[in-house]
Amino acid sequence: MGSDSVRCVIVHYRTPFETVRSAVAVAQTEPEAEIVVVDNASGDDIGERLAAEVPRARLLREPQNRGYGAACNRGARGSPRPFLLFLNSDAFVRPGAIPVLQAALEADPSAAIVGPRLEYPDGRLQLSIQRLPTPWRIFCESSGLAALSGGRGFLRGHTKTRENHERPRAVEALKGAALLFRRTAFEEAGGFDEDFFLYAEETDLMTRLERRGRRILYEPRAVVVHTGGVSAGDALFGELHASLGRYVRKFHGPAASRFARAAMALGAAGRYGAALLTPGEPGRRRRIRYRAALTR
Repeated sequence: MGSDSVRCVIVHYRTPFETVRSAVAVAQTEPEAEIVVVDNASGDDIGERLAAEVPRARLLREPQNRGYGAACNRGARGSPRPFLLFLNSDAFVRPGAIPVLQAALEADPSAAIVGPRLEYPDGRLQLSIQRLPTPWRIFCESSGLAALSGGRGFLRGHTKTRENHERPRAVEALKGAALLFRRTAFEEAGGFDEDFFLYAEETDLMTRLERRGRRILYEPRAVVVHTGGVSAGDALFGELHASLGRYVRKFHGPAASRFARAAMALGAAGRYGAALLTPGEPGRRRRIRYRAALTR
């Protein structure tokens, strides 16, 4: 199958330049791929921009911002194409990336998701292989133990973990900036849980798929450039803590969730205190980030 079997879903929220660039990259590299942009009630001129630069992209407008997962679910509906590519608005596919991802899923019937090698705009590797969150892994990250251990051994976290990004393989979890799903697996699992507003929605879905016997693949021969942090920003950092707490409650129970939330709150408080002593713009941004976590 070629790219005419792929629907690409890009969720837009007040990032018109990046969203159009993301859609253009898909249109230029894979002319037969279907492109759907879901506007999460941005109130900007994304419709006009898409019409001028990517006229074949379909725009779906949400009346209110119900979150990233809800927008992805809407973008996935209404097409029989067997593969769904979910792209952050600040993720740009490199030539050949989509066919390589598609071939990886076609070669492994047990696989539900495959993710590419992510790179920063300057070409540096962006770490994307992760582990599923557990109370202990969240504690290791929030306390700084995972960073001190270099993401190795017993003190590895869920994102702060040293993994091999050079070879294709099955993994526990991936960063959600660019993910190709097998449509049947996505639909059988019920899509994204819309109780997650932002962050951890892809981890939640990966956990449910893995519990159904599905595999998550990493394919470094496909490359996607990911700027990172464009639509979320420091002020929404509290959503990460809220979503991780929700995830732990869902899969590990209320007591584990309380422990994880306490660990994250203590970690954020310590980092906010350090940010008070950090001069200039870096200190200001860190204070915004950790204040958001503490008041969420």
